[in-house]
Amino acid sequence: MHFLAKLPSRSQNLIAWALALIAIALLGILRSSTEAEYAFASAVIIPVCLVAWTGGFKHGFVVSTLAAVMWILADLLSDRQFAEVWVPWVNGLTRLTTYGFVAYMTAWVRTLLTDVVELATRDALTGLLNRRAFFELGEAEVSRARRYGHPLAVIFLDLDNFKQLNDTQGHDAGDAALMEVAAALKQTLRTTDHIARLGGDEFAILLPEIDHEAAAEAGTKIANAVATALSAFKGVSASIGVAWFEGRHGDFPGMLKAADALMYEIKQSGKCGVRTQSFHAANTDGLSPPKL
Repeated sequence: MHFLAKLPSRSQNLIAWALALIAIALLGILRSSTEAEYAFASAVIIPVCLVAWTGGFKHGFVVSTLAAVMWILADLLSDRQFAEVWVPWVNGLTRLTTYGFVAYMTAWVRTLLTDVVELATRDALTGLLNRRAFFELGEAEVSRARRYGHPLAVIFLDLDNFKQLNDTQGHDAGDAALMEVAAALKQTLRTTDHIARLGGDEFAILLPEIDHEAAAEAGTKIANAVATALSAFKGVSASIGVAWFEGRHGDFPGMLKAADALMYEIKQSGKCGVRTQSFHAANTDGLSPPKL
């Protein structure tokens, strides 16, 4: 199933269905042409698993039903004599039960693995990427951008006076503020952008393939959206650093650190604002001074 992993889910399911129908048809022809001497009944488990994995239990059960019907028809159309007329039907029902169980277990395992991946890569409160997943994805994006010479931007966002909100209104209010910020970021950014909650009230965003002007504009849009989202939380605002990179990029942690430094400059100058800076990498290991 690894060869399907890089395709969209719909394409995965369509390919799985096509392979399943071909396999069932071939097995039915083999069963009928050999006068029901060879069954290869267990072989149907493979297409059943494939469809259940890509489409879920309902799809897997439909394939299971088609396979069971195929076995019944192949037996009835063959010249083989059975001890009782109902034997092919009982065999078909037995196979349907077996295939259905396999489809259920396959779909259940897929759901379980998906949940485990979500827990390992997503922040439980906001649903955004967690720190570990963001760094892994960031390294991959930087490597791709370096290979093709594409620019990218990294944004670091930190909430102002967040501790005071927690101390005066409680952690429920703090959690609500974090969720509002996360929702605002999701609605504002492109589907190709990557958003993470690094921990506490710190957020980071990676914007692949974006020019300097668009990155600066994104920083302003984020600031406006977050300000609106935090309007119900008196005194809480956001300081945002936008670091844009072109040429040969440095390592991702260094790029994130550059955005963090820009954010800290906002903190020192009175909080609540956006600072955007372009960087040119002198080499793949470090960044040259900012271009003013």
